[in-house]
Amino acid sequence: MYREAATSFSPPVLLVLSGPGGAGKGAVAKALVERDQNLELSRSWTTRPPRKEEPSNSYVFVDRDAFIAHRKRDGFLEWNEFLGELYGTPRPQSNGDLLLEIDVAGGRQVQDRRPDVLLVFLEAPSDMELRRRLIGRGETSAIADIRIAEARRERLEAIELGYRTVINDDIDDAVNEIMAMLDERRSSERSGE
Repeated sequence: MYREAATSFSPPVLLVLSGPGGAGKGAVAKALVERDQNLELSRSWTTRPPRKEEPSNSYVFVDRDAFIAHRKRDGFLEWNEFLGELYGTPRPQSNGDLLLEIDVAGGRQVQDRRPDVLLVFLEAPSDMELRRRLIGRGETSAIADIRIAEARRERLEAIELGYRTVINDDIDDAVNEIMAMLDERRSSERSGE
């Protein structure tokens, strides 16, 4: 269940990157901020433990009590619970362009607050490839099935919200496609469209 923070925010360009687990959001987000010095990645909080070989800076890993305390202080832009673990996007601390790597339901909340948000849905080339990636990163077959079912649901919600879809079958191509969208949005922001 999601809850919305009351405080507003206004980075010049706000980019939401959503998609199923295993689509490559983390790798694409990392490549985007490495290529673009004007784009900052918001680091989400989670109560889940780090995955095997996952970089320690992928999330702010906290226990449930710390997460709930931060939420009660209105510290999250959006938050949710998925598979029994809490995830949340902290309120932005800067006014630069901001990349949020969150799920579609979180993207909906952000869009409600910032209708000008750039919504991008990152997809694996197929459900079979998505399964391969999920199993490869250590998910069980049962969890992979749950995540693939959730991916199908999220695709439909993303279409409803007007997300732009990018297929991640080659990371460089995916990054280039998203960079073109970001450049287009920046140009329209500068021209006041």
